[in-house]
Amino acid sequence: MLYVNSGNGKIPWISLVAILSISLVVNLPGLAVSPILAKLHEIFPHSNELEIQMLTSLPNLVIIPFILLSGKLAKGNKKMLVLAIGLIIFTIAGVLYFFANTMTELILLGCLVGVGCGFVIPLAASLLAIYFYGRRRVWALGMKSGISNAAVIVATLFVGWVAAYNWHLSFIVYLTPILPFLLIPFMSGKYITSHFIPDQEKVQFLKQKETDNTAAQASHPGYPLPAPAHKKIVKLLLSVIALYVICTYATTTVSYCLPFTMGHYGFDSGIVGIATAMFFLSATVAGFTLPVVMKTIGSVTIPVSILISAVGLLLVSLFHSLPIYIIGVFLIGYGYGIVQPIIYDKTTAIAPNKSLANQYFAYVLTGNYIAISVVPFFIKLMAAIFHTTTEASPNFAFYLNAVILAILFITALVMRKAYVFHTDPVSFKARHAKHAPLNGSKKLEVRS
Repeated sequence: MLYVNSGNGKIPWISLVAILSISLVVNLPGLAVSPILAKLHEIFPHSNELEIQMLTSLPNLVIIPFILLSGKLAKGNKKMLVLAIGLIIFTIAGVLYFFANTMTELILLGCLVGVGCGFVIPLAASLLAIYFYGRRRVWALGMKSGISNAAVIVATLFVGWVAAYNWHLSFIVYLTPILPFLLIPFMSGKYITSHFIPDQEKVQFLKQKETDNTAAQASHPGYPLPAPAHKKIVKLLLSVIALYVICTYATTTVSYCLPFTMGHYGFDSGIVGIATAMFFLSATVAGFTLPVVMKTIGSVTIPVSILISAVGLLLVSLFHSLPIYIIGVFLIGYGYGIVQPIIYDKTTAIAPNKSLANQYFAYVLTGNYIAISVVPFFIKLMAAIFHTTTEASPNFAFYLNAVILAILFITALVMRKAYVFHTDPVSFKARHAKHAPLNGSKKLEVRS
């Protein structure tokens, strides 16, 4: 049997593959069908642009409460049950899409996709956080981010291609949950622990930390952390969520607005699919190259990544040729693809203990999907404030978000030593380990 280093021992490769297979579905709701938004506008001519955009925004809005529910339910040995339920609901919705012929039916099925995916999303990250430690966790989360974005590359290219033949075929991508469902036995805690090969030194260290954590929690019955530590953790968590919300909102503009912008300049759905896929391709590349990037630019990784996305937005808003669209969208996605797994790693570090990782990921991912859901509505609001419309000014959204990220870049550069913007993977955690006194992985991360 092949094994992979988890940071405190070895787990089967098949278990890593199984857990990473969940990432194939987490980005699919709404985003996978974005290349055919303009085509659906033609198929349903009585629907306006906002109603068409609801096909991508509503699933992500519905996801939010079910992410939180998953965070509450997926505890102990219930993780695989919650995962199975979510994947089954997702697959059923994917089958029903082939029989949908009205805008109302499409929107309702999008909501059902949101329900299923909401149960699944936190587990894609939290299972990696549970079984991986230190720099191996950063590596695994980078793999997760890369795979989830690679799945959307394939989906968007496929959707843009088959839409020319039959728009119903676009929804084949929503049958992807079948694969992780079949692999559930290999990602169960029972299977992984029975095949786990421990690193004895690190296991002893973790046992001691667990003993210390239990004693500390026992001294504060009914409250998992001392009040000052708890307040500090809440503050750090909220700052990480805020960063994720802004970056997600600003870059998701590509999926919502690029089809209409490129359509305005005469590009067909197949070309739009290629340009949109560049976002996810670059995010995939970013996920796989994350350790090298962090090692190269260290503490300014987040500010530089934000700047890269801002430059990409500016290029898309100013120039309207296919090569510039591809370059601009690639930059937008690359910057976001660097920030995303760093945020996941910070979330794991903030969580007081491993058992709360899924719940903390649920909070962070809720912020992410709120950001995705409000994109079309916020842009409409800002357009109204500036007395314009997205139809009259198809580049407005890209101008707006380039400015937002420029402001965030300046903030991140000035505050680069703050936890939320700092990305030195070793020295920073060593200096700030006291902020999360019950997190048993802190010293291990420095040593691993």
